[in-house]
Amino acid sequence: IPILQAAQAVAKQPLSLYASPWTSPVWMKTNGAMTGRGTLKGSPGDKYHRAWAKYFIRFLDEYAKYNLTFWAVTAGNEPTAGEIIFYPFQCLGFSPEHQRDFIAQDL
Repeated sequence: IPILQAAQAVAKQPLSLYASPWTSPVWMKTNGAMTGRGTLKGSPGDKYHRAWAKYFIRFLDEYAKYNLTFWAVTAGNEPTAGEIIFYPFQCLGFSPEHQRDFIAQDL
């Protein structure tokens, strides 16, 4: 936040910020881990998807308290990585259809 505020203070135009989460909390994931193959439990519109959507809102609300607003938010960084067995970094798998339905029904 301090770095973004400093950049905003010297910018000649408003910053166009965007955010992209790597993964949801592990209790929401099918594999119970930050890394490796795993998707959100359940299906769009259910308690897990609604809870994950609330994290997006909370993130945006908290940054707004520091006068930082976002131009865009993605539903997830590298969504196909979460379909790879033993993927070594944080990831959350989404098929195109799953991601579409999460955006439409929960975000």
